[in-house]
Amino acid sequence: MYNKLIFLAVLAIMMVGAASSEMTKIPASQDVYINLGSEQVFNKTDILRCEVGYVETNGTKEESFTGVPMIQFDISDLNITDNDIGVLVLKAASAEKQGNDSAMVAMLPISSEWNEGSDFVEFLMNFLPIWNIVKKNDISQMGISTDDDLIFAFDISKKLTDAKAVGDRVSFLLLPISNSSYKVDFMSRETGQGPYLIVMPYPVDLEANLTSILPTDEPVDGEMINETAVVPENESLINQTAMEAVNESAVN
Repeated sequence: MYNKLIFLAVLAIMMVGAASSEMTKIPASQDVYINLGSEQVFNKTDILRCEVGYVETNGTKEESFTGVPMIQFDISDLNITDNDIGVLVLKAASAEKQGNDSAMVAMLPISSEWNEGSDFVEFLMNFLPIWNIVKKNDISQMGISTDDDLIFAFDISKKLTDAKAVGDRVSFLLLPISNSSYKVDFMSRETGQGPYLIVMPYPVDLEANLTSILPTDEPVDGEMINETAVVPENESLINQTAMEAVNESAVN
C-alpha cells in the first residue's frame, strides 16, 4: 500500500508539472518493418508489424521473427539536457497473443545508417551489433513495455542524450518477446498516428512536493500518521494530461 501511494504521488507531480512545462514532440522521419525469415522489407505501409511465431523442427521449437519494426527520428533541432525526460510512444492498431503466455515488446537502440529505401543487408548491418543481447534474452539492456491498452511507451532519456552527442539521428528496433506466437501491429507514420518522441523538462519542484504529500512514519503531536496521502487539488489532471499528450501527438 505504501509503495502504491508513493507511485501515485510521483505520477501526480510529474504529469501536472509536465502540463505547465514546454513539451517537444518529434514524429518519426523513417519507419519500416522487416521479416527476418523471408528477408523482406516493408515500407510505406500503414502498420509496423511486430511479430514472433514458433515452428516445430525435428522436435525442437524454434522462434521466427516475422515482423521487426525499425524507427528513426531526426533530432537535429532537439535541445536536450540530462534533466529532461524522453519517451518513445507508439499506438497499436491491434495486438494478439496465443494462450495465457506473458508477452511484451522490447526496444533497443540501433545505428541510423539507413532509410526507408535501404535493402535488407543495410538494415541487418544496423542492428547486428545488438543481436547478441537479443539472443541472450538480456532484458536488462532493453526497454520493455507490456501495455494492454494499445499505447506503448519506453523511457529513452539516456539514449537520446547519447545520440545527440554524436549526431542528428536516433533509431530504435522493436522486438516481440513471448514463449508463444505474439503480434502487435503498430500504426506507422503514414497514418498520421505513428511513433513519436516526447521530450519534457523534469519537474524541478518534485522533491519539495513529495515532502508535502507522502505519508510519514514520524510522530506528529505524539501520534503516528497513518498511510494517507494528501492528493494535490489538480490530481484530476493526471489522466487528462496523459491522454491529451498522446492524442495531440497523434493528431500532429
